[in-house]
Amino acid sequence: MATTFKVSFTLDEKDASYFRGLFRKAKKQAGDLEATEVIAAARSLIDRVRAEKRTPNFVRDAITTLEDLTQLIEDEDYAAPKGVVSQVLAGLAYFANPDDLIPDHVPGLGFLDDAIMIKFVEDEFKHELWAYRRFVKFRKGAEQRPWSNVARERFPSRLRAERQKLRESIEARKQKDAKRNGGF
Repeated sequence: MATTFKVSFTLDEKDASYFRGLFRKAKKQAGDLEATEVIAAARSLIDRVRAEKRTPNFVRDAITTLEDLTQLIEDEDYAAPKGVVSQVLAGLAYFANPDDLIPDHVPGLGFLDDAIMIKFVEDEFKHELWAYRRFVKFRKGAEQRPWSNVARERFPSRLRAERQKLRESIEARKQKDAKRNGGF
């Protein structure tokens, strides 16, 4: 019988500040990197995590966020604004850095620092991720009848309308957060 148990830890302000500093440093250095290099590094991490049999589930769960962010900036139907694409690329730049806090080959823990950084990236782009995931769900469920000219012609306009609605929702969510956080 397999036994499961929960391991949790809390990053105090000093720990969180350290990781935020790494994140800011990677974002600043993002200008020196090509977009394809950043995306390739993120995809490489995703592949390594998925290939490693001993990767903890919480890391596998976190890696889904990284995958969603890479898809978000490449998805032509979603058509993220250029500003969003450049911000997400800057956020993903950490994963293009070969100097890991914990080397990835350390069993069970090697991806821990990556999972923590993914949580920082996820928090920064939470509204964009929410919208992208809604968009993907909408697109999958939208009426698509390739044999029907009417449906084929109508589909792009439905995607445009959904994108516009989601962009407006993102702004409303950001404003709501700003009010809740005292304008910051």
